[in-house]
Amino acid sequence: MAIVNCKRCGRIFNRIRRDICANCIAEEDSAFAAVRAYLKDHPNATMADVVEATDVELELIVSMIRDGRLMLHDNPNMSYECQRCGGPTQSGRFCARCTEELAHTLAKATSEIKKQIKDSGDEGPKYYSRK
Repeated sequence: MAIVNCKRCGRIFNRIRRDICANCIAEEDSAFAAVRAYLKDHPNATMADVVEATDVELELIVSMIRDGRLMLHDNPNMSYECQRCGGPTQSGRFCARCTEELAHTLAKATSEIKKQIKDSGDEGPKYYSRK
């Protein structure tokens, strides 16, 4: 077990699974229950409505969504900013358009690297040793 500082409150604790202490985990679980209950009763609520009604910080709600703890299938008005373009998204870090663009860019870069390796005629594995 590693002894670390809690990312939320700064207290020292034995890290087992998460980067926050047991007290902060309990607070997050309580906040999660409050947000989930509010969304169940108010399916058309916006992010601002949820923050105001539950007193849970926006960053914590977004973190719950990004971590996959909070799903927004039945809440069409809940959205937050894409980390790339600032547009609205309901899951993950990026909106659908940015996700598609990033996947396309990555696929293109991968194919270019493979082509460079093939053109160099040196496709075998590389092993290095110290002499």
